Amino acid sequence: MSNAKPVKLAWFTPTTQNDYWKVNGVGIEAAAKARNATVTTFDAGFDEQKQYAQIQDAIATGKFDAFLVTPVDASGVVPAIAEAAEAGIKVVCGNYPCGSNWETPVSDAEGVVAQTGIPEASLGKSTGQLIVEACEGKDPCEVAQLPGAMIPAEEALFDGVKQVLSSHPEIEIVARVEAGYLAAPAQAATQDILQSNPDLDVVAASSDAMAAGIELAVKAAGVEDQVKIIGLAGGQRGLAKVRSGTWFGTVMMYPFDEGMYLVDQAVRAVRSQRFRAGINPAEELAWPMVFTKENSAEFGDYSGQWAG
Repeated sequence: MSNAKPVKLAWFTPTTQNDYWKVNGVGIEAAAKARNATVTTFDAGFDEQKQYAQIQDAIATGKFDAFLVTPVDASGVVPAIAEAAEAGIKVVCGNYPCGSNWETPVSDAEGVVAQTGIPEASLGKSTGQLIVEACEGKDPCEVAQLPGAMIPAEEALFDGVKQVLSSHPEIEIVARVEAGYLAAPAQAATQDILQSNPDLDVVAASSDAMAAGIELAVKAAGVEDQVKIIGLAGGQRGLAKVRSGTWFGTVMMYPFDEGMYLVDQAVRAVRSQRFRAGINPAEELAWPMVFTKENSAEFGDYSGQWAG
């Protein structure tokens, strides 16, 4: 669906060096080409003040019809977004929300016309679902949860986990340790957790990269048959590990699709076409929200949209 007049988009991303956002960008460029739009990328280098200034500078140029915003600081970016809206620029947020709503894909921030992404609370509920499945037949079932950092997104995710586990008194979170979204700190954290909790049954991480570190610690301790590993990313690495039986499961994510929806929402808003205020990419597919060896046949030969 193209249009004679190109739509000029500015994409504000925390970084272009992260694998997830790299694929996000590929989806954005593909959709822009299909919708007769151009994209200028602004990399904030994970600096919230820099991103705020980038948005203000882009407003001042008067060159852009719409902004695509993945915020470094979900709440801190809101005043800049309001400025953009006042200047007549359509703002669509993605991946992380703009504002404080971590429960649904619809933003609660003033000036945001649409948003796309899998809400952190939804990722947490999916993680909780996997924990329940991994704990089947165990009473009690001891679980450790590894967030990448103690940030609002992770707290929203953990709230989702707790919501699911609240109806399963046999499941106990015995440890929660920050592991930096990397394999090495996740390996070290898991080694410490296993020493303190020798009867541990499940370790769930908020990234597949951390799950890889958990795997190393579990193998080193010789408890592969005891401890089940849960990741989050739904990328090539995680899907392969689950298919082989090395990990129990991973929560699905779709960065390419997310980028496509970001552009589609923005272009529709600029051209006064119908669009949705919130899109969860995972709900647009007929597949389950989680991937396990048991349900892998439903995904066919799907191998993921990113490395994970």
